[in-house]
Formats: sequence, C-alpha cells, structure tokens
Amino acid sequence: MGGKLRRSRAKPFNEAKLLALRQRQIDAVKYLDMVMEELFDLLPRNTYVTITSDHGELFGEDGYFGHGPIQHEKVLEVPFLEGKLR
Repeated sequence: MGGKLRRSRAKPFNEAKLLALRQRQIDAVKYLDMVMEELFDLLPRNTYVTITSDHGELFGEDGYFGHGPIQHEKVLEVPFLEGKLR
C-alpha cells in the first residue's frame, strides 16, 4: 500500500446524513452568535475585538470533508472580523 489511500466508489455519507451534518453546523453558528452577543454586552466601551480562525473547513464540497491534507479554496478561506465596540 505504501501509505496511499484506497479509492472507493462508496460515498461516506448519504443525503440524510449530509442534511443532518449541515443542520448541526447551522445550529453551532446560531449558538456561537448568541454567545458572541452576550460577550459584546459585557465588554467595556471602546474595546477592540478581533475574531479569526486558522483555516476553513470542507463540508462535502467536491466530495471532501474536514480540513486536510488537501489544498482546497474552502480550507484556505480564513474567517477574520475586527472592530471597535461603541
């Protein structure tokens, strides 16, 4: 084998599983949105906030899942947000 991955025609997830995984991601983002709102309510005025990540994630794009080892544009997309609370 030499460390090479075996190719298989079998899909790791069916349509129902993909929809469930997508909904879990949506739920996680909604939760994070709520947590961030609570955090911003607690921070003093004139506080600078930076939110970033180290990499993106694949959720079935082109048949890939996860974040590596693959060079895909979605993995290279890095969320970045900064601003000052008023």
